[in-house]
Amino acid sequence: MDTAEYLPMFLAEAREHLQELNLAVVRVEETPDDRETVDEIFRAAHSLKGMSATMGFEAMADLTHHMEDVFEILRQRRGGLDHDAIGVLLECIDALSGAVEAIESDGAERLDAAALVPRLESLVRTPAPEAPPPVTVDDLAAIAFAAAGGRPLAHVSVRLSDAALMPAVRAFMALSALADHGELLASAPPIDAVDGFEGPIVEAWLVSEHEHEVLAATAAQVPDVQSVEVAEIEPAAADGAAGVAEAAVEPVEIPAAVANGASAPQRKGATTVRVDAERLDQLMHYMGELVVHRTLVESLAAEASVPGLSQAMQELTRSSQALQAMVMQVRMIPVDAVFMRFPRLVRDLSVKLGKQVELQLVGKDTELDRTVVEALGDPLVHLVRNSLDHGLETAEERAAAGKPQTGTLEISARHAGGNVVIEVRDDGRGIDPAQVARRAVERGLIAPEVAATIDAARAVELLFAPGFSTAEVTSDISGRGVGMDAVRTIVRGLGGEVTLQSEQGAGTIAQIRLPLTLAIMAALLVETAGQPYAIPLERVERTLRLSNHTIRSVAGRRMLVMDDGVLPLLDGAEALAAAAGAVTARSDHAVIVRALDRRLALAVTSLVGQRELVTRPLPSDVGDSAAVSGGAVLSDGRIALIVDCDALVSRSEAGAERLVA
Repeated sequence: MDTAEYLPMFLAEAREHLQELNLAVVRVEETPDDRETVDEIFRAAHSLKGMSATMGFEAMADLTHHMEDVFEILRQRRGGLDHDAIGVLLECIDALSGAVEAIESDGAERLDAAALVPRLESLVRTPAPEAPPPVTVDDLAAIAFAAAGGRPLAHVSVRLSDAALMPAVRAFMALSALADHGELLASAPPIDAVDGFEGPIVEAWLVSEHEHEVLAATAAQVPDVQSVEVAEIEPAAADGAAGVAEAAVEPVEIPAAVANGASAPQRKGATTVRVDAERLDQLMHYMGELVVHRTLVESLAAEASVPGLSQAMQELTRSSQALQAMVMQVRMIPVDAVFMRFPRLVRDLSVKLGKQVELQLVGKDTELDRTVVEALGDPLVHLVRNSLDHGLETAEERAAAGKPQTGTLEISARHAGGNVVIEVRDDGRGIDPAQVARRAVERGLIAPEVAATIDAARAVELLFAPGFSTAEVTSDISGRGVGMDAVRTIVRGLGGEVTLQSEQGAGTIAQIRLPLTLAIMAALLVETAGQPYAIPLERVERTLRLSNHTIRSVAGRRMLVMDDGVLPLLDGAEALAAAAGAVTARSDHAVIVRALDRRLALAVTSLVGQRELVTRPLPSDVGDSAAVSGGAVLSDGRIALIVDCDALVSRSEAGAERLVA
C-alpha cells in the first residue's frame, strides 16, 4: 500500500498526539489519580502507535508500545508514577518528536530507542498477577445491561470484510465512531485492547438516543465494513447473560450510497478539515488584493454620476467586508497553540533550578492570527525563562520572606479592542533598581554617578538595553543578555509593544500587546512632505488643527499645549525622514498617538482619512533605520509607510536626552 499521500496527515496528527502526551504526562505527575488524564494518555498513545504501524514506521510503533506498558501502571495503582519514571516518558516523547522531524526532512525515522526501551522495561518488571478468567461475550452483555440502568441500550454487531488488511485498526475506528453517538459500555474486543484483534466480528453495547439507522450508517462509514446489525436490548431479556446475548437482533438495511462510502450522517469532528497553511496565506493575499481594488472602485464611484452605481457599490462593499471578516476568522487560531508548550518547559526548568512552581494558564481560547501566534513563541519563552530564573525564589528564600514555598507563574491572554494582551506574571522577588544600576555600570551602559538616580521605571528601560543581563553567571537558561532586547525587537516587528511592571518583593508583570492580525489593518492615512503614511487606528487618540493650539519651546523641544497636558510635538517629515528622504514641510494638523504608555503629537501636512490597508513587510535595513514597521499599496498605486509609534516615542526620548546632555 502506497502511504506517501498520507504522510502530511500523519505528520500533522503525530505532532498533535505528541503535544497531547506532553501535556497529559506533566498533568498526571501533578494529579496522579486524574482518570480522565490517564484515559487521554492511552488514547493519544494508542492512536500514535496505530498510525505509525500503518505508515510503516516500526521504530516509533515499538517505542510507543513499550510506553503503553508503563502507562498501564497508571491504571493499576493509585499515586501515579515517580519522578524518574515521568522523566523517562518525557525523554521518549522527545525522541518520538525528533523522529517526526526526521521523517518530514528526509522520510526516515532515525529513531534509536536502544537506550530507552530497557529503561521502560525496568519500570514494569513487577510480578504479574494471576490472570483472571477470560470475559465472554455473554458476560460483556450482562455487564453492559447492568451499567445501562434502564436507559436505552443498543447492541451493534459489525462484520469486517475478509479482505480487511488491518482488522485491529478498523475495529478501533468502528468502536470510536460508535462512541461518538453514545456511551460505550462494553465491547468485544475492548476499545483499549484491539491490538491482537484479527476479526471479523466487532460487538459493542452502548447507551444511545440515536436511531438504529444512524448507528448502522455511522459504523458502515468505516472502511472494510461488510455489514452492520443493530438490536435493542429489552429489559425482559435481562434474566441472564445468555438471555441478553440472545435478544432479538433486527438487521438494519444500510443504504447502498453509505456502503459505497457516499454521504451519510456526519459524526462529530467531521465538521473540520485540514487546510495547508500556504493556501490560507494565498487566500489572504487575494483578499488583500480585493480590498485594494474595492478601495479604488469606491473612489471612482464617488466621482461618477451613474444611476444606481452608489447602491451597487454599497452592496459590493458590504459583501466584500463580510468575506474579508470570514477570511480573517479562518486564519484565527487559539493562543493555546503557544501556551501548550509551557507546562513541559516550566516543569523541566523548575526541576533544574530546584524551585517549586505552580503554572496557571488563563485565556487559552483567546484567538489570534496564525502568523502572530507562530511569531509569539520565542518572546514568551524568553519571558517565562526570566521569571523562573530571575523572578521566582527558591522554596527556602520564599519561606524566609514569609511567602508560600510554591511560587506562582501565570500566563494569560485576553482581547482588548483590536488587540490581544498577553501577560506573564510571577509573585517573585521583583526588579531591584540598585542591582540593575550596578550591572548597567559594569557593562558601561550608564555612568557611575547616574546609578544613584535609577528608579524603578528607569531600571525597567535598562533591562531592554542590548546586551544587558542581571545574571551573575551565564547559563543555558538565561543570562546571555539577549532576552529582553530580543523580546522587544520581535514584538515591535509584529506591530506591538512590550512593557514591564514590577514591585520589589512582590513580583513582576511582563505585558505584550499585539494586533489581532497582521494582514489587513485599519489605519489613519496622513500626508507629510508629499509622502503618505499610515498610523494604526488603535494608536490614534485624536486629531487637531495646530492653529487652534499653543506651541512652546522647552529645552530646545517643541511642545504642544493642550487642555489635558503638554505633549512633545514631533515634525512628521523630520521624524520619518530616514524612510522617505523628506525635508521639513509645512504642517497644519497633528495626530495624538499612544505608545509605550505615553502620548505624543505628530505634526503632518494633511489628514487623508481612515483606510483599510493590506500590510507588507519592509526590508530589514529600512525597518531598522526608520520609525516605520511596514508598507501598504494604496488605490492610486503609491506606497504608504506604516508608522511605528513605539519607535517614535523612543526617538523622541533619545532626542530629549541629547538636548539635556
